Amino acid sequence: MATPANDAHTSKRIVNDLDANFIVEAGAGTGKTYALVSRVVALVKSGTPMPSIVAITFTEAAAAELSERIRSRLEQLLDAEYRAGEDDRLADGWDDSRHRQLVEKAIGELDQASIQTIHSFAAQILRERPLDAGLPPGWVTLDEMEANQRFAEEWDEWLDWALGKDTGVGEELQSAMTYLLESNIGINNWRTIAQAFSDKCDRLADGNSIPNTDLHAIAQNTLEMLQELTKECTNHTDRLFGQLSGAIATVQDVLAHASDSVAAANALKAGAPVDYVRGVGAGENWNRTRQEMVELRNAFRAIGEPFQNKTKVAPLLPLLHNLRQRFAVDYEARRKAEGVATFDDLLVWTRDLLRDDAGARAHCRQKYSRILIDEFQ
Repeated sequence: MATPANDAHTSKRIVNDLDANFIVEAGAGTGKTYALVSRVVALVKSGTPMPSIVAITFTEAAAAELSERIRSRLEQLLDAEYRAGEDDRLADGWDDSRHRQLVEKAIGELDQASIQTIHSFAAQILRERPLDAGLPPGWVTLDEMEANQRFAEEWDEWLDWALGKDTGVGEELQSAMTYLLESNIGINNWRTIAQAFSDKCDRLADGNSIPNTDLHAIAQNTLEMLQELTKECTNHTDRLFGQLSGAIATVQDVLAHASDSVAAANALKAGAPVDYVRGVGAGENWNRTRQEMVELRNAFRAIGEPFQNKTKVAPLLPLLHNLRQRFAVDYEARRKAEGVATFDDLLVWTRDLLRDDAGARAHCRQKYSRILIDEFQ
C-alpha cells in the first residue's frame, strides 16, 4: 500500500504489521528513513535474523549511515532508562528476557546484514552463484573510469575496422559509413549511440529492436496520402497546392530509387524544399474555412515529416544494426566471458539470473526473508 511516512496510523502499522508490503511516499525530511529503520528493528524484535534482512539505499555513504542508525536504535532499546523515558512504539511490550537476546544478537550480526546499494546487493548475489550467472569465478567489477576506458578501446577498434580497407566490411555497412561521412553527422555522435546501445544492452539484445524500413511501402503509402490531399484544390496556382505537388514529385523520385536507400535519400535531398512553418494556401482555393486550412496544413506536415525522417535514416540502418550487435550483444558477451562487469551489468545479469534460474531464486528466498528499499529509484 502507498502511504505517507509521518502519518501516526501508518507509523504504527510500519512497526506492527510486519507481514504487509508498504510503499511509503513522502517528501524530504518527513521520516521515510526513520520509518525504515524502525521497521528493521521491529523485525529483529519479532525474531527475524539480521542476516536475512536486506536494506537497500542509494549511495554507499547512505548505506553506512543507515547501518549506524539501525545500530543506534537497537542499542537504545537495550537501555532501560531510554525505554522508560521515551514514547517509542518499539519499546512497547518489551520482554527483557526474550527481546534483549534478539537485539544483542542483531547488533553482533549487523555487519553480516545486506545494508548496501542496489549494485552492491546485485554483485553479492552474482558472487554467490557465478557459474549459474555465466561468469567465471573471481570476476571483477569495473569502476566508472575503467569502464569508460574499455569502451573507448572497443570503439576505436570498431572504427578502425569499419573505416579500414580490406577488413571485410559488408557492402551495406560500407555504404552506410560513406553516407554518414558525407552527411552532416559527426562520428562522435555515433560513438554516443554506440555508448547508449552498450548501456541499454538488455533492451536491445532482441534482433528486432531496430526494425528495418520498407522504403518502397513507405513511399507508396505517402504518395497516395499526398495525392488524396490535393483533390479538393480548385486553383492549381495555390501556393499550398504547389508545395504538395513538389512533395509528390520528390516522393515519386524516392519511390523510383526505393531499392537503394542511399539513392533514395539523395533523391529526397535533391527534391523540392517544403516549408511546413509558413501558413501558405488560400481557403477559397480549397473550399475550406481558415481553421480547416490549418488542419489541412497540419495533415500535410504529419504525412511529410515522418516520410522525410524515415528516408534520411534508412541508409544508416545497417550501421545501427551493426552497432547494436557489436555494442549491445557481442561486447556484453565478451565482458561476461572475461569476467568483467560494469555497474549496469550487475543489475542486468542479476535480473537474468533470478529470472532464468529456479535454483538461484530458491537460494535467495531461503537466505533473504525481508527486503526494504530506501529512496527507491
